[in-house]
Amino acid sequence: MEILEIMMNNFGKFNNQSMSFHPGINIIYGGNETGKTTMGAFVKGMFFGIDKMRGRGANKDEYSLRQPWENGSFFSGTIRFKSGGKIFRLDRNFDRNQKSASLVCETDGEELDTERGDLENLLEGMDETAFENTVFISGHSGETTQALGDCVRNYMINTNNTASGQIDVSAALEELKEERKKLEREKKEKMAEKIERLQEISMKMEYTHQEIDEMIREEQKYRELLEQFPADMPDAGPDQFYEEFDSAEELTYGSGIWKAGKIAMAVLAFVGVCMGLLMTVWEARAAAAAIILAACFGVRFFSERDMQRKEYLREMKMAHREKAVRAEYERQRRRLQQQRDELPKRQRILMNIEWAVSARKEKNRYLEQLQREYKREQEGKEDIRDLEEKISAIYLAIDTLKEVSGEMYSEYARRLNGSISEILSFITDGKYTGVSLDEEFQIRIHTSRKVLSIWQVSRGTMEQIYFAIRMACLDLIDAGNSMPLILDDAFLTYDDTRLERTLKWLHTSGHQVLLFTCHKREQEIMQKIYG
Repeated sequence: MEILEIMMNNFGKFNNQSMSFHPGINIIYGGNETGKTTMGAFVKGMFFGIDKMRGRGANKDEYSLRQPWENGSFFSGTIRFKSGGKIFRLDRNFDRNQKSASLVCETDGEELDTERGDLENLLEGMDETAFENTVFISGHSGETTQALGDCVRNYMINTNNTASGQIDVSAALEELKEERKKLEREKKEKMAEKIERLQEISMKMEYTHQEIDEMIREEQKYRELLEQFPADMPDAGPDQFYEEFDSAEELTYGSGIWKAGKIAMAVLAFVGVCMGLLMTVWEARAAAAAIILAACFGVRFFSERDMQRKEYLREMKMAHREKAVRAEYERQRRRLQQQRDELPKRQRILMNIEWAVSARKEKNRYLEQLQREYKREQEGKEDIRDLEEKISAIYLAIDTLKEVSGEMYSEYARRLNGSISEILSFITDGKYTGVSLDEEFQIRIHTSRKVLSIWQVSRGTMEQIYFAIRMACLDLIDAGNSMPLILDDAFLTYDDTRLERTLKWLHTSGHQVLLFTCHKREQEIMQKIYG
């Protein structure tokens, strides 16, 4: 590819300015703040566009830096370039509200479609990342990044890919890693949910156990209370009153004095009769008659007393019977009233016992259900196992992709490292003849004495190593297309000798070079070399 002309209609400080280029090395000289960096950014922006960032970085992004100083709403440009023997014209509007791109083949008048990838085809698949890490070199960012390694790996994978379509290894790895993180987060969340669920069920089981124990205690308490309220009151009849009557009767009888008196008077009357019949003396008969008379009076006295005693006993017995009847009636009344008063309490106690038994049975059923659910939660790991299988598959895919890219890198490593070493050896006039990159794109510099890391050489040598790596990777990625090199003060740390050798290498590389510089030594060296 060869850039023929750029027309900066309205871009940064430039307004309707154009510049033409020729094959080989083009030196664009200018002092500080003359727009050299802006011109390099214009070329990159024409090929890949400039997007407006969002958020805090929006005020310092490339879009804001390259917005026109005047007439900011008209933000556009044109570039003409040659590719495959044909000349193409690319017009682009950078304004974020009117973004557009138009690609026309001036050779045959064909209009191409940038939305369908026609521009990418002309660039031979080189994307913005590969462009920034190979052909676009700035004195402020000569160091390569991990992105260059990803570009090389993508090239290696796609070169050996017999299927249609391009494979972005780094993007595939990132996508796999993101999916792995997503699945691991999901697994962690599910594990946390399962643990939380088990803890919740366990707490419910413990609480249910406590409720069952409490219901057992309540039932026992109500049963003990029920014993104080029997269904039938004990039958305490009027026997106690009869016992009182019998005791009173015995006390009334005393020692039998009234019976003894009657018997004694009867005996005395019998003696008087015998004396009257047996004795003939008048005086004796008179005495016998007196005894009989006295005995009669005594019998009458004791008979009256006995009758009074019997009447008293009858009255007393009647009184006791009446008292017993009244007491029985009162007892029966109190008993009925007590039963009426205590029946609701007993019924309430029975109801409480019935509720406690029913609730305990229900809680036992609920506890059994919780135990079954807890067991299912412990054993139910199908969803976790599915996630673990997916995560294992992703780990396997990542390892396989890394292994494949590593194996392919090994195939290209010798060629790549040989190309880097050849370029660096030419630039340093044979001082550094061996440079290698490992699979992680870590740089090792081989000397006759020891192996050095990139940080053990001078800044100028470091920049030259990065330059050699960029050119070798470009040769690998862009074989045959010869993308133009855009160098913006890329040789600030080079001494004159190594700069001269670098310019000689560029002259023979076959690339068109747009060399933006604020020094005149590049021009002087080129004039010295080629006259």
